[in-house]
Amino acid sequence: MSYVLQTNGLVVPDDFPVDAYESAYKTIERKKANHPLYEHHAGAWNGLAYRFRAALDCADQLVVLLKKHGTTPPPEERYLQERALFDFYSSGFSAFECGFYGLYTIGAFVSPIHFPLATPRDQQLVSPTRTKDAFARAFARDPILAVFAALFADQEFQQWREIRNVLTHRTAPGRRIYLSVGSDDEPPTEWKLNERPLDESIASSGRRELTRLLSDLLDGGAKFVSTKI
Repeated sequence: MSYVLQTNGLVVPDDFPVDAYESAYKTIERKKANHPLYEHHAGAWNGLAYRFRAALDCADQLVVLLKKHGTTPPPEERYLQERALFDFYSSGFSAFECGFYGLYTIGAFVSPIHFPLATPRDQQLVSPTRTKDAFARAFARDPILAVFAALFADQEFQQWREIRNVLTHRTAPGRRIYLSVGSDDEPPTEWKLNERPLDESIASSGRRELTRLLSDLLDGGAKFVSTKI
C-alpha cells in the first residue's frame, strides 16, 4: 500500500511515518507559514520524504541486482551493486539529516537565540548533534531530549551514520567471499563494512530500521510541535 503526502504529493509506502510527519507539517503551515524561516522547514520536510523514498527505491534496486548477478559479478555489474549500496545508505542517512534540520527550524521558531539560521554559515553548521545540543540548551526539560538520547544511543543509527560516512569520505569496501570444501553449503558473501551477508537482508533490515528510527524521531518532533508551536 502507499500514501500520497499532503506536503508535496509524493507517493510514499505505508511504512513511512505519515501521521507524525503530516501532523507536524499541518501545524507549522497553519501557524508559521508567514515566518521568514518557514521555507527552511518546508524544504527540510520535503527532503526527508524524498530521501526516504529514494532509499527504499535503491534498496529494491539492490535486491534486483543481487538476484540477477550474484555477489561475485564482473566489474560493471559489481559497480551497479556498489552504486545501489551507496545510494541506499546515503539517502537513508540524509533523511535523518533533513529531519534534524527541520527540527532545528522548529526550534528557531520558538527560541531563535538558541537556533541561529540567519547566514549561510549558520545553516551549514546545522547537524543532528548540533540540533540535539541546541534543544538541550533551549528546552532543558522537554521530553524530546529523551527521544534524541535514545536515537543517538541506538546501534542501528550509529551504524547508518558510520556506513554513510565511510562510503562518502573514505572507501568502497570489499567483499569477503567464502568457498566451501567438501560441502554444498557455501557461506554467504559478506560486505566487509558491516560484516553482514551481502544479500536482500541488507535491504529489508535496513528499511525496517530506517522506518523505526525515523518514526521515533518524528513522533517526538510532532509532540514537541503540538505543545510548543
